[in-house]
Amino acid sequence: MLTINLTTLQDPQFIKLVSQLDAYQSVLYPAESDYSIPLEEMANNEHYPFIADIEGVGVGCGCLYIGDNGLAEIKRVYVNPQFRGQRIAEQLMTAVEAQARRLRLPRLYLETGVDHQAAIGLYQKCGFMITERFGDYLDDPLSVFMLKDLQ
Repeated sequence: MLTINLTTLQDPQFIKLVSQLDAYQSVLYPAESDYSIPLEEMANNEHYPFIADIEGVGVGCGCLYIGDNGLAEIKRVYVNPQFRGQRIAEQLMTAVEAQARRLRLPRLYLETGVDHQAAIGLYQKCGFMITERFGDYLDDPLSVFMLKDLQ
């Protein structure tokens, strides 16, 4: 049975999933288009990492991250390829959004890559719309910027 739980950035299963995500993305995008924040740096700001778990095994992750600029951003959404197609990412997105609503955040942002068409479709299904660059991101033709108003 799938459960989605709040965890810590130090959770070994969360770290493993983030490492898998980093390895996956490093093949798709050049280093200058990698906007992932190392977990050690994420720890310096407000963060709410979630893990999707099936029978004690972490199969997916996602994190609500509130940066120095005060923007609430969804980071590190990933589902192990063996478990895709089971709506796990959608449930992770729901958990992250629920946390944002509990915090009374006005909007959620995210950045993803142009080659992540399935992810872009998921985010649109979850109510996100493509928007302009935000925060400290650079103009990058390999990035897609998205926003969801929570008010």
